Amino acid sequence: MYINNKFPTHPSFLQGLRVLLVDNDVNFCNSLTAMLQSYGVNVQATFLGELALEIFVQWQPDVLLNGISSSKENGYTLIHQVRTLTGERGKAVPAIALTGAVTEDMYQRSLLAGFSLCFAKPIVIDDFVAVLGILAIANNLHLR
Repeated sequence: MYINNKFPTHPSFLQGLRVLLVDNDVNFCNSLTAMLQSYGVNVQATFLGELALEIFVQWQPDVLLNGISSSKENGYTLIHQVRTLTGERGKAVPAIALTGAVTEDMYQRSLLAGFSLCFAKPIVIDDFVAVLGILAIANNLHLR
């Protein structure tokens, strides 16, 4: 997929990538936001599903990072809303489910719900940035 198996982890490659981060853990959101911003990623973080959908529609992120469990709304609700948006926008945006632990059942349920991937917390930032780079390549997000 990428020449010489060199994955795009250099900050300049991800410069300007727009990521919407939705999770109920404030510390996690703050930490991941800071790490992604250090790679040049534009991040908007929110904690409520209702606000997340509004931000998604208005800001039109390139990638959605969505915690699949929260105190108020389940992350599966948000991905369902995103995937049922009219037009291709809601269907085309890569989405990563974020969870404390990934089991085979949870992974399968996440994929069936419309997520592209399921990633366990805590995030290993170098691996996560490589995944974002691969998603960007696969979805032509690097061709702005």
